[in-house]
Amino acid sequence: MKTTIQTCLMALMLVLSLPVAAQSMNLQQAMSALSEAKTAGTVGEKADGYLGAVTNSARAEQIVELINDARRQEYTRIAEENNIAVADVEAMAGKRAIERTQSGYYVQINGDWVKKP
Repeated sequence: MKTTIQTCLMALMLVLSLPVAAQSMNLQQAMSALSEAKTAGTVGEKADGYLGAVTNSARAEQIVELINDARRQEYTRIAEENNIAVADVEAMAGKRAIERTQSGYYVQINGDWVKKP
């Protein structure tokens, strides 16, 4: 069990620290735009392991949708490889993403968007 958790955490660190391999030009463009969107405060991290649109903007929604689709695929792959629930992978990824979010960037806490101190 400890090995499974360690494997999951290592995989999640990789998922969250490196850009997802481009599955299409749209995903690549979204990955390139993510840092700028976080800096601008239009996109933030959520505890469920996915991004959320902080502001109601078509660009933010597109970035969120494309990257979340890629994350969902990766979380599913990790869960299947380790025989654990996808929800557990999502929760671990969300916790890690919020921990790694820079000060001043948005995170969603209890349903509310807040700037991380």
